[in-house]
Formats: sequence, C-alpha cells, structure tokens
Amino acid sequence: MSSVDVVWKGNCRDPEARYRLLGYLHRLARASESYLRRGERPYLSLVGEGHEAPPRANIEVIDETLQGPILISSAIGPHPETLVARALEAGLTVIASDDSGPQLIVLDAVRLRGLDFKLFDPRELYPDNDRMSFVFVECPEHHFLDGRLVEVKTREDKVYLASPSIHLRAYLEDWTDCLFAWIRFFLMGDFWWQRREELQGYSDYRGVFEELQTTRGSAEAEDATFDAVLSTFAQHAEHTIGEVAELAKAGKA
Repeated sequence: MSSVDVVWKGNCRDPEARYRLLGYLHRLARASESYLRRGERPYLSLVGEGHEAPPRANIEVIDETLQGPILISSAIGPHPETLVARALEAGLTVIASDDSGPQLIVLDAVRLRGLDFKLFDPRELYPDNDRMSFVFVECPEHHFLDGRLVEVKTREDKVYLASPSIHLRAYLEDWTDCLFAWIRFFLMGDFWWQRREELQGYSDYRGVFEELQTTRGSAEAEDATFDAVLSTFAQHAEHTIGEVAELAKAGKA
C-alpha cells in the first residue's frame, strides 16, 4: 500500500482538558523516545566550521511567546474562509501564501504551549516528516484562533503555524486512527483527522469507548483506553523492529 500523509486539526479552549491531553501525550512521547534512544549514536560537538548542528530533540516541550510577524495558515481550521473572515473583522492582516496555498493570518506575537515529538519508526523512511505536533495557540484576544492545534515551521527566517501532519507507510496507520479517536471521544470533541478517509475508524472505536464508559465510568475508561493505546504502540514498534532485523539478516534492509 502507498504511503499517506495524516493531517489533524482541533480546537480546545479548556485549559484543564489541554493539560490532561498533554499529560497523556507526554507518556506516548517518552515511550517513543525509549525506542529512539536504542539506536541513537552519541553526538559529538566539534570546534570549527563545517560541522552539522546538533540533532533536533526527540521531545520538545513548548511553552513560549513568539514575536512576529507570525504567519498562521487559515487551514488550521476546518473552514479556512471562516477564519479569514474573522481575522479581517478583527482588523488583522491576511496575505496570500507564497506557494498558492491557504491564506495566511498575520499576528505580531503569539503564545504557544504544547508538545512536539518524534514518532519512532525503525525504518526511518521519512526523517523530514516523522513528528507529531500537539501545540496549542493561546490567543484569548482572538477567540477564533485561541486553543487551535498547530505545528511550528520556519522558512526563510519566518515563523509559520500550520496544520500538524505526519507521513506514514504500512506502520502505525491503524494505530493513529485509534489514538486520534481516543482524543476526539474523551478530550476534544471537534478533533478531526484525515488518513485515507476523514475520521477513519472513528465510528468503530466510538462504540468501544462508549461501552467502556458505561461499564467503568468516564475517568477509568479514559485511562484504561489510553493504556491500551500505549500498549498497542509498543507492540507495533517491537514487531517492526523484528521485521527490520530479519530483512537486515537477509541483506534486504
């Protein structure tokens, strides 16, 4: 099967819900890092010119205010035209993207809080698109932007906030549906994603979550199902590590 870009969007203005979500996701980030560290080679910082910069941290905890201009993609919401209209009503500048993409909303500064982490894949197929971003905009003065999920990107010394995405191929695809369904059901009711279809697998997972919520209560169901998400991630990681090792032995890796 071909590879796929998985894109997600969401809006959560409830600080308590964001705190809970990031706590859960930090557990996932640490689990991913535990596998990443197995294969990492020590980085040596050498004095002189021509040496590469240190590798990006596997886990980035973001809690900062960025100074502008900050360019925010109107596609971070499900209806870009609505965000653009709200921005214009608020007196903000809106410009066309350099690459004919979504229009960009300009802010002088923005507060960001969240988590960005590298998702373990022993094959390392897509090193430029292998991270999961759950970074929230904190912008109460512009409620149409406040609480939205973004990924922070830098191009030509400009800061862009875009919809988070990751590239996958025959690894963690179904698992991603499970994780995102869990987020939508328990913590962010308007959370949206698209893998090969919009909200792929959600109707099936929702039935499971509803049954557990009924029999065990909401809080216990939330914890237990996330434990299952973590366990399934570990199973996929271990299985794929084994496959890669077998291919290496056969001279096909």
